[in-house]
Amino acid sequence: MIPSRFRRAAHRFVLVACALVMAAAAAPATVSQADSGSEMTVSGKGEFADLKVTVDQTSSLVNQVVKITWKGAVPTADDSKYPADYLQIMQCWGDDSSGPSPEQCQFGGSADLGAGTGGQAAGAWTNTRQLSYGGLKDPAQTLPPPASGSTISFTPFRAVSGDVFDSGNTNDFFDSNTTNEVPYARTGSSGTGEVYFEVQTAAEAPGLGCGDVPKGKSGARSCWLVVVPRGETEVDGTSYRAQSDGLLQSSPLSATNWKERLVFPLRFERAGTYCPIGAAERPTLGTEFVAEAVHRWQPTLCQTGDKTIYGFSPAGDVGARENLTTDAPGMVFLNHAADAASLPPDTKPVYAPVTLSGLTFGFFIESHAASSASEEVRANNGTRLTSLNLTPRLVAKLLTESYQDGNSRFAESTAKNPYNLGHDPEFIKYNPDYKDLDFLGALGDALVPQPLSDATSLLWEWVDGDPAAREFLDGTPDNEGSHGDPGFSGMTVNPYYKDLDLPVDVFPKSDPYCQQFPDHPDQPLCILDKHPYATDLKNAARSAARGDTLARGNWDPTSQPPAYKKDPPQPAGRRAILAVTDTATARRYGLVTAKLQNASGTFVEPTDATMLAAQKAMKAGPVSGVLVSDPKAAAKNAYPLTVLTYAATVPERLSKQEGRDYAALLRYAVGKGQAPGVTPGTLPEGYAPLPASLRKQTESAADTIASRSGPTAPEEESENTSGTGGGSGGGDGGQTAGDEPSPTPPPSASPSTQASTPAPPVPVAAEGPLSRTPEWVLGAVRYVLLIALIALVAGLVAAVCGPLLPRVAPRLAAGIQTWRAKGTAGREPRG
Repeated sequence: MIPSRFRRAAHRFVLVACALVMAAAAAPATVSQADSGSEMTVSGKGEFADLKVTVDQTSSLVNQVVKITWKGAVPTADDSKYPADYLQIMQCWGDDSSGPSPEQCQFGGSADLGAGTGGQAAGAWTNTRQLSYGGLKDPAQTLPPPASGSTISFTPFRAVSGDVFDSGNTNDFFDSNTTNEVPYARTGSSGTGEVYFEVQTAAEAPGLGCGDVPKGKSGARSCWLVVVPRGETEVDGTSYRAQSDGLLQSSPLSATNWKERLVFPLRFERAGTYCPIGAAERPTLGTEFVAEAVHRWQPTLCQTGDKTIYGFSPAGDVGARENLTTDAPGMVFLNHAADAASLPPDTKPVYAPVTLSGLTFGFFIESHAASSASEEVRANNGTRLTSLNLTPRLVAKLLTESYQDGNSRFAESTAKNPYNLGHDPEFIKYNPDYKDLDFLGALGDALVPQPLSDATSLLWEWVDGDPAAREFLDGTPDNEGSHGDPGFSGMTVNPYYKDLDLPVDVFPKSDPYCQQFPDHPDQPLCILDKHPYATDLKNAARSAARGDTLARGNWDPTSQPPAYKKDPPQPAGRRAILAVTDTATARRYGLVTAKLQNASGTFVEPTDATMLAAQKAMKAGPVSGVLVSDPKAAAKNAYPLTVLTYAATVPERLSKQEGRDYAALLRYAVGKGQAPGVTPGTLPEGYAPLPASLRKQTESAADTIASRSGPTAPEEESENTSGTGGGSGGGDGGQTAGDEPSPTPPPSASPSTQASTPAPPVPVAAEGPLSRTPEWVLGAVRYVLLIALIALVAGLVAAVCGPLLPRVAPRLAAGIQTWRAKGTAGREPRG
């Protein structure tokens, strides 16, 4: 006889199993998800039933770019306008499990570029929050009260803070320069399309609060991505062709349009608070080339061993080297070792390789046919271009203000030169796909960072080492001289750069030309207004991803005092921008990276293989054990701007505990920190995993740092009684270029210390302060038990659930969806 308590337990288990089975049966079949909740596909309904939209990453998000693709759509009705058949995309907040309301969406910011256009040929209110359309009425829309002093109704914007703005398209939280909305996304002739969408955290979009930790919660706030497909029918059921201008007119936030939306949940990493309060903080600073990796490692490191917090501050290479001469060197990251002559006699830094990446030209260029182009070329309008070849001479032209659009079309210094890359025969020779395209004042230069940098010197060394580029810089036209081509335009270097002495560690802007205007003669438009510096590599990459040139060329006589205000981002479908950045940051913001011509004449893109090939070709530098990049290496598949970044410190000026902590950082960096991935603790895309010899060198350096650091201070003994043990080995470690890479290091790649066996990954913050420990997720044991139980009673579930399914499936499905939403709201992704 089976005891009653077991019968009751079995009965309850069967009911729960039935509920799960029925909920699964009732859940929308239009959503598919892979990679532990990362990539997600959602299908449309009704007239958009054939539409399938895919977002390539929906979890472990920071401020970055995700790729959105779709198929099964009707091609956009015009190759230069947006009359009908396009997508409108936005980011929203909202805690309801079914998704956000229109009031919670960041949309309408582009409306201040011009009523209903946003720089595009589209319907009057299609990029706005406006709900009043003159004679056009949405029968499903209840109009809110008109804005104060107006007869026009708008969808209010309700910020996550509770602030409400109901008087128009503008508000305190976003505008045309900050919004990430895509008001118009074109579908190609094949029924497919793609856009690269910037997901924003609370730092970039405070009105949405994505990634913030709500009061009383432990997990980061999730958000939503919403896609509203637009067909050929207006909100009143009429065709777009019936409108006076032959364009759809209404906002995607209007009720009839909104009901067709496709919704994607976005799960963000915590913004800021993820490390223990009160733990020791070990400062690090240095080159941006390591920033993406350190930010990814930080949250895992502060949950392991002594729970040490490793702060990171970007700083120039010069500043990092100078830090080694101080009494508190901490740990710095740099690309060149300090010159021994510049160091005090008793200073003996230890260097350890930590990342392998590269300097690159990231680009965001959309095809736009010239007026004389063929229909075949015009059919690709708005399509993102994915290939770009640059020679050293082309780069020399870009970086010396030698194109008219990189300077000014009114400047005499460059008046005889081509407008931009698209009009340069040399560029077309190496990029034939760009023939018959028009870039309307773009692609005359590149966004470049302002800080001094070793990597900038490396780029100029690559340019200077090319005979054709050097000849051009010395004043020879590109169609003359020993390296000229008679088919080129005869372009000459901007005379203000002639005989430029290279390499230098800065991107000079030397042409003094300023454009004068009659109505404000005392405030001319100069080079740093039209072509300003980016503040750093990240700013350059993010701006390029947004189509933002950073230029200030719009005179605003109403400002106090009158001044040039910032230009809006380039319109969708017409974006064309280059940026000098690092490979990891380029990948983060979805930029395509240019192929650069190396010394063998091969055009090479920065990949793991090509950067590892360049690492093999690196030269021994003046400091023992520190390699130097060789942009002139003749290896056919070597990427010429590959950068090997080193960590460095002076152990004798560290306390014993500092030495242990920095050693733990290095062991993790070349152990589990070299495993590629998108979750906390892994190596971001854009870095090549270090070869075994370099990891071994770093492990040896970690032992040296731990053993050579000073005696333990009394207060450290009391605060940290379980410090990580350092190795006893001495020396800086040997270094051999050219061994095989190990993309995913085995656990044994890192010595067995507390710090080298991290706890499960926790969410990473993009940037910000470090403080609090997150909740940990449960282990995998429960899943094993669940699988066993399901296997045991599968037959019983099938037998019992069958008769119940028609009656209770709808209610159970709704209940399970509500339960699932409550269970996941605010919960941290598991990665």
